[in-house]
Amino acid sequence: MPELKKLILDTSICIDLYHGKLLKAVLQLSYKFILPDVIIEELNEPSGELLLELGFSKEGTTGEETKDIFTLRNAYAGPSTNDLFALLLAKRNGCPIITGDNALRNAAKQEGITAHGLLWLMDALVELKIITESNAFKALKSIIEARQLAAQEGM
Repeated sequence: MPELKKLILDTSICIDLYHGKLLKAVLQLSYKFILPDVIIEELNEPSGELLLELGFSKEGTTGEETKDIFTLRNAYAGPSTNDLFALLLAKRNGCPIITGDNALRNAAKQEGITAHGLLWLMDALVELKIITESNAFKALKSIIEARQLAAQEGM
């Protein structure tokens, strides 16, 4: 079996997929979904452990690569440090990053990394008939409601 193309996910996408009840559906796409170990550790809802149990993968960085995070931090103030780990993994693997964070998307562009968002994933799910358009609409509505609730709670 050929090796699957890799996609690196950031924190916001994991949370959106969870709130849209799309975690299992997205794993039916022909990709290997990778999260940095620091994001696995930071996630509460969904838990990083749940993502690993479902079939998402994690990768860490070497001590040598950790210094690259400081370089990225100095270059890009917007993305969180954990999301910069996702950018570093995308760079290392030569693969796209999936993010809902504009600052991370802009940093990826500056680094020559292809960045996609939630709608790109959802389009693929609908196009491949993994979910229906109606299910995609319901998922997007749930994601937007969860984001609004989080904003109201000051998260």
